[in-house]
Amino acid sequence: MTCAPGPALRVGLLGILVAAGLACASAPDPNARVPIVAPDLASFTPVSAFLNHRCGSLDCHGQWGRNLRLLGHEGLRLDPADAPGGSATTTAEIGANYESVVGLEPELMRVVVEEGGAHPERLTLVRKGRGAEHHKGGALVITGDAQDRCVTSWLAGALDQTACTAALATP
Repeated sequence: MTCAPGPALRVGLLGILVAAGLACASAPDPNARVPIVAPDLASFTPVSAFLNHRCGSLDCHGQWGRNLRLLGHEGLRLDPADAPGGSATTTAEIGANYESVVGLEPELMRVVVEEGGAHPERLTLVRKGRGAEHHKGGALVITGDAQDRCVTSWLAGALDQTACTAALATP
């Protein structure tokens, strides 16, 4: 006759093992910070202009409550005294747009950037823009068109200024 431990003994042993594991695990450092790895802010201005033009209207991403929030000349303004359609997009608005874009999915952004822009469709920004994932605004870009190249070239660290200029001209 074999004697197997009963359910109470198995639960007790599991509890001891879990408690021992927790006692050995160190707590994470609450002051530790992981740096964001993202494309260059200095080359973001044309991308910001395109995104604001195409996606930043007040009924889309030009709203404070959006996960991807875009500010600028054609929509929501950082300074309430600046009216949409008024003065040019400010440096502060471009910086806020940069933080919004790179902060949307920082872990995936890191991977895409570290891999030189490979497989940008891992990012929701790209998938929704291309229509590969449900997007209230529908598909706004076609893979490989100027609008798509504006964003994906920036993600790859080699901004295609010509594509961004053409993307900005797209209605």
